[in-house]
Amino acid sequence: MSAYIHIPFCLKRCFYCAFPVHIVGQTEVNQNHYKQSLEKQYVEYLIKDIQKHYKGEPLKTIYFGGGTPSLLSLESLQLILNCFKKQSNAEITIEADPKTFNEDKLQGFKTLGLNRLSVGVQSLQDETLKRLNRSHLRKDIDDALGLIYKVYGSFDNCSFDFLYNLPSEVGQSSLEDLKWFIEQYQPGHISAYSLSIEEESYFYKNLNYREGIHPLPNNEIQTCNYTKVHQTLQQYDHYEISNFAKSEKHISQHNKNYWLGDSNFYGFGMGATSLSNLIRVTRPKTLKQYYRFVDSGEGCLVEDESTQFEKQRILLMSRLRTKWGIERSLLSQSLIEAMKRFEEYLIIGEDNIKLKIPEGYLVCDEIVGYLQNIK
Repeated sequence: MSAYIHIPFCLKRCFYCAFPVHIVGQTEVNQNHYKQSLEKQYVEYLIKDIQKHYKGEPLKTIYFGGGTPSLLSLESLQLILNCFKKQSNAEITIEADPKTFNEDKLQGFKTLGLNRLSVGVQSLQDETLKRLNRSHLRKDIDDALGLIYKVYGSFDNCSFDFLYNLPSEVGQSSLEDLKWFIEQYQPGHISAYSLSIEEESYFYKNLNYREGIHPLPNNEIQTCNYTKVHQTLQQYDHYEISNFAKSEKHISQHNKNYWLGDSNFYGFGMGATSLSNLIRVTRPKTLKQYYRFVDSGEGCLVEDESTQFEKQRILLMSRLRTKWGIERSLLSQSLIEAMKRFEEYLIIGEDNIKLKIPEGYLVCDEIVGYLQNIK
């Protein structure tokens, strides 16, 4: 059993972000308001949410995502973690942005049992970071890496996020950054995402990226860059479309649980999703609506995935995107027959079906889109 904890607060909104977040601001007045009011109230409601819905199972993984969870005080993190029972070898991850932690906070993470960091680097170029509206620059990344190494002694239990296929990018800077970073730091895990423009993002709403004023690279270039990322990280296990692990032990166990769909999971906090007995519950995506949900139980989105067709559709979407693929026993015969249309991208075995890597990953969305309505 796993639990995802959503911490929605951010210093500013990244232009590509479509997640449910609440902007704190970067001035001293903003920071004081956050520390004295916003965080305290949110953590109180979050703990109420957990106390109402958590059934006491020892958890295999806990993941603090956001937003920017590293903005939380150590005291707040302690209060939240105290709500859960944990397995002795539980993986506990916190997403952390450069410029949001110092040495004392990292030492506190370690003391609290947070044994995995997911750091949002995105780019090593100041101009790119500014265009993305990130709250940090290259110097902040370098400082953060120095602190992490000082406290943890390596980058073995760290994951670093990078973006590529960026709009108006000059040359191959993002791919060159990634190559240099791997050689320099040898992290245990990399998440490399090809930028997409989501409807809820600032890029989509306020800048006309979707109509060609600041276009993303065309499909041919995006495909070429994806292949180059795979080649750059060839010493890593490309175990999911956008995720690479140095070895089996470096795979994100939390995300693996989601993708394989093997069990129920908890989601607590604004916009978080839980799955219990094939009923998916998504909490409201604003603070006001989330607080009302915690108080009254109203305002959440409930989806029933208990029909055989829904179970098959969800497992197809989640498992096919990984190196493990999906067992044939979970699929209808008509769906298996339909998959043969894409056999040049698939390995169709006696027991399971999986994508060829990397060429199958490139067309995963197309395959799933075609198959998801077949019973």
